[in-house]
Amino acid sequence: MRLTRYLSVSLVRMALTATFILAFIAQILDLVDNAGDILDQGDGLYGILRYVVLRMPTLLTRSLPLGALVGATLVLLLLARNSEIVAMRSAGRSTSQLFLSMLPGALALVLFQSTLIDVVAPHTEARLAILLTQRIDRQADEASKNPKATWLRIGDAVVSFDRVSERGRRLRSVRIYDRDQNKIVTARTTAAEARYRNGRWTLKDAERVLWTRENFNERTPADGVWETSLTPDDVLSSLTPESRVSLAAARAVLAGEMTPNAPLPFYQTLIERVYAGPLGVIVMVLLAMPAALVNWRDARTGRRGVLAMTAGLIFLLSDGLLTTLALTGVVSPAIGAWSALVVFAIYGAYRIFRIDGGWPSRATRAQPVKRLAEAKN
Repeated sequence: MRLTRYLSVSLVRMALTATFILAFIAQILDLVDNAGDILDQGDGLYGILRYVVLRMPTLLTRSLPLGALVGATLVLLLLARNSEIVAMRSAGRSTSQLFLSMLPGALALVLFQSTLIDVVAPHTEARLAILLTQRIDRQADEASKNPKATWLRIGDAVVSFDRVSERGRRLRSVRIYDRDQNKIVTARTTAAEARYRNGRWTLKDAERVLWTRENFNERTPADGVWETSLTPDDVLSSLTPESRVSLAAARAVLAGEMTPNAPLPFYQTLIERVYAGPLGVIVMVLLAMPAALVNWRDARTGRRGVLAMTAGLIFLLSDGLLTTLALTGVVSPAIGAWSALVVFAIYGAYRIFRIDGGWPSRATRAQPVKRLAEAKN
C-alpha cells in the first residue's frame, strides 16, 4: 500500500508539473500572437490575465497526455537512478506490478482530464467566444465595414448573421433562407436585428421575400417572433466551431434538441472522445514502462527511455489523425476514437510482458535452431 501511494503520488506530481510547463510554454506562444489584439481592447493587464485564465484549461487539456508520458518516464528514470527499481525487483516486484502500483495515480489524472474536457474547457471556450466577438465588432467599427458573416443550418433553413453581442442574445444583419424538401430556397427573410428574450427570438426591421412560382418576389413585413430552435449557446458555439463541446451538448444535438454547427459524425465522434480521450493517459503510462530498464551505469540502456518517448509521440500522432478522420466522416466515430487507444494499449502490455519475461538476445534465440539442426544430423 505504501509503495502504491508513493509511486502514484510521484506520478501525479511529475505529470502535473510537466503538463503545466508545457501549457505555459504554449500560452506564451499564444500570447505572442494575440497580446496586441487583447491590449487594443483597452483592458490592459486585466484583459491579458482574463485571456490567460480562459485559455489555460484548453491548453492543459491538450498538454496532459504528453505531460503524463514525460512524468511517468521521469518517475521511472529517477527510480532507476536511486536503485529503487533494483530493490523492488529484489523484493519480487515485476514491471507489471510496478505499473499497477502507478495505476491509481494514472486514474487520478484521467479524472482530471475528464473534468477539463467535459466541464471546464467548454465553459471557458464559450467565454472566449464572447471576447472574440467583441474584438471583431470593434475592429469592424474602426474599419467601417461588416465582419465576416457566420452561417448556420437550422433544420432545412440556412441562417447567417454578421455581428453578435449580449452573450449571443443579439444578432445583427440577419438573413434567413427557407428551403423546401428538395433543398430549394423558397423565401428569404432579412432583419436588421434579432433579440432573444423570454425564450424566443424577435426580429426587428425585417422583410420577407417569397421566391415561389405563385408569389415570386412578393415582399411582406416580417417583424415579430422568429420560430426557430436556435439558442444563444448555439450562437456562441458557432463563433468558435473548433472549440470543445460538452457531452450533454453533443447528445442534445444528436437528439435534435440543439442546432448543429457541423455534420453529425462530428458530434458522434465527440461523444466517443469524451470517454476515450482521458484513457490515453493510462496508455501513456503503459508506454513509458520500458524506461524502467534504464541503467545509469550503462549508456546503451538509454534507448529504452527513447523508445518509451517515441512510442508515446507516435500514439499522439496516430490518435490525433484518426480522430480528425472521424470528425470529418472519413471513418466511423468508434474506429477514429478508440482504434489507436486499443492498438497502443495492446502494444504497451506486450512490452511489459516481454520485460517481465526477459529480453533474449539474438544468440539465445538462434541456439535452439542450431541444436535442432545438430539433432537431425
